[in-house]
Amino acid sequence: MNLKVLIIDDDAVVVFIQKKLMANNEISDSPLVFKRANPALDFIEAEENDKEFLILLDINMPGMNGWEFLNELNNKPDKHRYHVIMVTSSVEQRDKEKASQYPMVREFLEKPITNESCKKIKDIPEISHFFEKV
Repeated sequence: MNLKVLIIDDDAVVVFIQKKLMANNEISDSPLVFKRANPALDFIEAEENDKEFLILLDINMPGMNGWEFLNELNNKPDKHRYHVIMVTSSVEQRDKEKASQYPMVREFLEKPITNESCKKIKDIPEISHFFEKV
């Protein structure tokens, strides 16, 4: 089983920081970056069924927003393959509550992510086995 890391965010500075932190914290040396949600969805649909995805997802983006993206994932029969981390500048409690309604959302983090955020990600029970040292 293979874990692919996707960053879906339209802010170049945020993406730069997330890529650095993903590498520095041994989550992914080369996360795939999408500035829009639609191409990310197309990529996921084209991938083989033996992969799981760790998706760092922004809420507010042009075109398809994060909620619409989650709705699309939620309609898929294999939603256990998707592990979504909401990474947003929103501090609204209603956004956190809304995110908790989606079974694939594992964490809700405020921008910018930090080394501590990455530790939280690696400790998520559904994906922690991908980060175990042999």
